[in-house]
Amino acid sequence: MDFSAINWLAVIVAAVAFFALGALWYGPLFGKPWQKGVGLSDEEIKSANMGKLFGSAFIFALIISVGMAMFFFAFPAEPGSEQVMTMEMGAMYGIMTGVFFLFPSISMNYLFARKSSKLMLIDSGYHIVAYTVVGVILAAWQ
Repeated sequence: MDFSAINWLAVIVAAVAFFALGALWYGPLFGKPWQKGVGLSDEEIKSANMGKLFGSAFIFALIISVGMAMFFFAFPAEPGSEQVMTMEMGAMYGIMTGVFFLFPSISMNYLFARKSSKLMLIDSGYHIVAYTVVGVILAAWQ
């Protein structure tokens, strides 16, 4: 595993983008339907420890970005070779991760939790788009 092949600044920027997308996704874009889907009142939203929530969410976005960077760059196809990643590949890997791993995983959990299809699509959609954005950033800035 070659950690020197990872652009750590790109990882941080990708994590910030992941986090910022969440602010838009769960704010003006889908905030109210998501809130209804998870059953949180306005009072519960306002009384939350936002520092803890946002801080934790950013740490998770950073972990995801590090993990994707490791998959992209730390495991070369052949020992001593350098992994070349195009933006298109980064986008495709992000989309594929979202569609083939995250969407089914989230959906299985939501089926058993009796959550709505709408909530499934809101949460899965966010992750599909976010992983795609992370993939593009990491690939473009290698």
